[in-house]
Amino acid sequence: MEDKEPMNTESVSEEIVKPEESPTEETPIVTEAPAAAENASPETTDEEEKPLSKKKKIVNGILLGVQIALVLFAIILTLIMILNPKQDEVSGAGIKLLPVLSDSMDGERTLVINEETGETKTFSGFPQWALVIAKTPDYDNLKVGDIVTFQDRIGDKLRLNTHRIIEVVEIEPGLVKYRTQGDNPEYGVDTTLKLPGDIKAVYITHINGLGRALYWIREGYHFIYVIIIPLGLLLIYNIYLVAQIVVESKMKKAKAAAAEDAKAAALASIDEEEIKRKAIEEYLRQQAAANASTEPKDGEDK
Repeated sequence: MEDKEPMNTESVSEEIVKPEESPTEETPIVTEAPAAAENASPETTDEEEKPLSKKKKIVNGILLGVQIALVLFAIILTLIMILNPKQDEVSGAGIKLLPVLSDSMDGERTLVINEETGETKTFSGFPQWALVIAKTPDYDNLKVGDIVTFQDRIGDKLRLNTHRIIEVVEIEPGLVKYRTQGDNPEYGVDTTLKLPGDIKAVYITHINGLGRALYWIREGYHFIYVIIIPLGLLLIYNIYLVAQIVVESKMKKAKAAAAEDAKAAALASIDEEEIKRKAIEEYLRQQAAANASTEPKDGEDK
């Protein structure tokens, strides 16, 4: 019986050593594999995403520029509509925008600006479809050579007309009227003298060609095409961007949660293997201690 006990302990120890070797060999694989996978995955995704992120930044920059341009364009057009809402009236605002509908000011003329000295000056006008930028008149300082806008009646309709003052006529002390005419030599002198109250605006400067665009926008409902529709598309695009941000945020949270779960599972697996290893080591120590206590001391009978 004493001969069998050591054999049994050895067999038991051999059986326990085998599981001990298995976890010790597998443990590095379990612990290192996730780390390797974690290190490899971001590198590949970063390499794939870097070019895409640059392209995305360029596209986003272009889209942002388009959005800003659309908003500024809508604001400018809105201000233009406020500054000059109708064809036959001048806005009460300090700055007025007036499209030129005829070529009556397309030319040059020389006028006597000082009758006492005989001083003359040559003036040049502007072509049809220019956009005149004008201001509220200062009636005390109107003089020969000034370009003024007034209401002119054609048939039963009133329209705005922009011509140059060619003469200041004193009707009586303290009361003057203004004779006007276009710079185009084909147009004659206006038939009626203008009272100060008839003059609605005084010319500051002009922009060639822009008057046609303003005229088209004010006609009918064309402002819908250049203001309402672009702003509507801009609103839809921004709603899409907000929805995209919400979806991406949810996807990131889901990926982060999945990564945390995978990490927790990996740690749990490692902890389980560690517990098994420690249990086997403890068992072996106990068996070694038990064998040592049963072995006969020197001088004793085996």
